[in-house]
Amino acid sequence: MKFSFTHDQRLFAEGLRDLLSKQCTPTHVREVWENQTGHLPDLWSRLTEMGVLSMLVPESQGGMGGTLIDAVLLFQELGRAAVPGPVLEHMAVAAPALAHSQWAPALNDGTTIATLWVDTGPYVAHAQVANLVLRNEAVITGFSSTDVHGIDGGRQLFTISGGSESAASAQVFGLPASDVMALASAAYLIGVSESMIEVAAEYARQREQFGKPIGSFQAVKHLMSDALLKVEFAKAPTYRAAWSASTGSPTALRDISMAKALASEAAYRASRSTMQVHGGIGYTWEADLQLWMKKSWALMRAYGDATYHRRRVGASVLHG
Repeated sequence: MKFSFTHDQRLFAEGLRDLLSKQCTPTHVREVWENQTGHLPDLWSRLTEMGVLSMLVPESQGGMGGTLIDAVLLFQELGRAAVPGPVLEHMAVAAPALAHSQWAPALNDGTTIATLWVDTGPYVAHAQVANLVLRNEAVITGFSSTDVHGIDGGRQLFTISGGSESAASAQVFGLPASDVMALASAAYLIGVSESMIEVAAEYARQREQFGKPIGSFQAVKHLMSDALLKVEFAKAPTYRAAWSASTGSPTALRDISMAKALASEAAYRASRSTMQVHGGIGYTWEADLQLWMKKSWALMRAYGDATYHRRRVGASVLHG
């Protein structure tokens, strides 16, 4: 099989990167951490206008009519900018899953913000900004959120209480919400990892020791090249998983697990290597690195960590 992205798919991703370079800078990301909103309303509006949030919604229901192949590069660009808020949850699952429901118009135009409750445990990511929570076969509205947790200020976890439930499907392209989110998170983590490496490379070009930039030292080059190799190695399986999910391939779940396992491991290696390049300053609030690093730590464990997904791949290969 020969696969490559179309000119239009790459052009859309480039347009999104250009938008995010202006509307989601490290300064913007810090702002939502500091004010604890975990959300950028202006950016949300721009993503709606661009069609990003409705990419996977059928054209007949007011969306872009795209597939996960169309969306995977967009997930990656969202990760490069460490976009806060429930963008993945809304875009990848809630909007397409509820495309034929009463909530569809408000989800498409962004006036209703949706998040998911698909992981085991009591916490719901982004509940403080969401109007709607999709869980299994139900939609929860009118809830209240309390008890904030999480290392990533752009993806805070809450417990929710109260509200009312309505029946709804949580499947997209015939896949459970948790698997679609595993794929979206894998692509997002690739973008996060790329940014960590770029930030560390720039720091290595400027930081000097013994009268030379530390980037000229062999040990630093090895750290960065090993991290980059992991990231590049995760890309093809992630794109393959998007193709499998979009075409209804019988190996879709296996391919998604492979993507999430490799992307999570790549993010872990990138976070460790780039932190080593920065030294202790990488942990400080002033360092841009920590914005992506903490997000990678949070998403590596969401929707199944690398160990869980490797076991699922193994079971698929050994038992068919």
